[in-house]
Amino acid sequence: MRNKNKKILMYKKSDIQNALRPSTIVFISAFLAFVFIFTAVSCKPVIEAKENLEVEKGIEVEVEIKEGMNLTQIAELLEQKGVIDNAFVFRLYVQQQGKEKNLLPGTYTFITGSEHEDILNKIISGSRQVIYKLLIPEGYTVKQIKERILQDIPFIESEELESALNLSNYGAYEFLKGMTSLEGFLFPKTYDVTTDYSALNIIEMMLTQFQIEVQEIDWSYIENSDYSRYDILKIASLIEREAYIAEERELISAVIHNRLKINMILQIDATIRYALDKWDGIVTYDDTEIDSPYNTYKYTGLPPTPICNPGIACLDAALNPADVDYLYYVVIDENTHEHYFSTTNTEHEKAKSQSTTTNSN
Repeated sequence: MRNKNKKILMYKKSDIQNALRPSTIVFISAFLAFVFIFTAVSCKPVIEAKENLEVEKGIEVEVEIKEGMNLTQIAELLEQKGVIDNAFVFRLYVQQQGKEKNLLPGTYTFITGSEHEDILNKIISGSRQVIYKLLIPEGYTVKQIKERILQDIPFIESEELESALNLSNYGAYEFLKGMTSLEGFLFPKTYDVTTDYSALNIIEMMLTQFQIEVQEIDWSYIENSDYSRYDILKIASLIEREAYIAEERELISAVIHNRLKINMILQIDATIRYALDKWDGIVTYDDTEIDSPYNTYKYTGLPPTPICNPGIACLDAALNPADVDYLYYVVIDENTHEHYFSTTNTEHEKAKSQSTTTNSN
């Protein structure tokens, strides 16, 4: 029994020795390596495909292709974002098109599940940021500014903008403390608006510009007066809507200041227009009968808020009225909107009779 067992043992040893010959070892090693590589390659797409199944087709996603990224890295990033299903297939497509060296860095917006051709065309064209020019003229009201934004910025919705115009959004701005309206504070200028802006961003941009602009103004005039900065803003808005000729701004400012000093009713047509939202045609007698705190034909002093958003020139004019005694003015040429200024009512009535229009103050 011992001999038999020994023989069997010796046989197994020799068998193992034969199995461990160098050629056999090389074959086994190669086979195992093949199995490992096959498993790694075949399993990876399965795993990634499973992950990509979670990305719904037709969804807009943002992809940032950084400087220095190669085709492999870009393809893997696109697959990860769900823009493409298979990075390897996309790489082959790009190489077949001979565009591997034409891929440009940038931030792109893609639709998940897009065609390879569309994706490649966008990446080789580069990330071009769309900039919309938003021109806000001097003298526009908040309502007119809203209409201009909706007209010129196509991706801003009316409800979003209406919400953004709520004064409660801007508690961080000190100059808005105690205010009841944004009127007067949306600085007129041409602004650049990109597609990543919200309605809130646009309004904040205008308020910030106002803050910057008024810091450059010399406010020393009000130090020895009863006027606040808000009063000056109101006066500037009146000048903005009444003065068509630059040289007349300080003269109209003088008329307003002179009337306020003697508590004389202002009778500014522009305040009636603001109350009625009537910016065309003449102001009639019936218009001046409207019961509104903005009716400066009925109520003395300045209106409750500015009546528009004035520019720097009118703010300067409000702070630097001409040194004259004028209390009246009337348009004498409706084409140029030139005014005739006078000190007495008699002289004013005479000028009105010779005027080509009936609007006067």
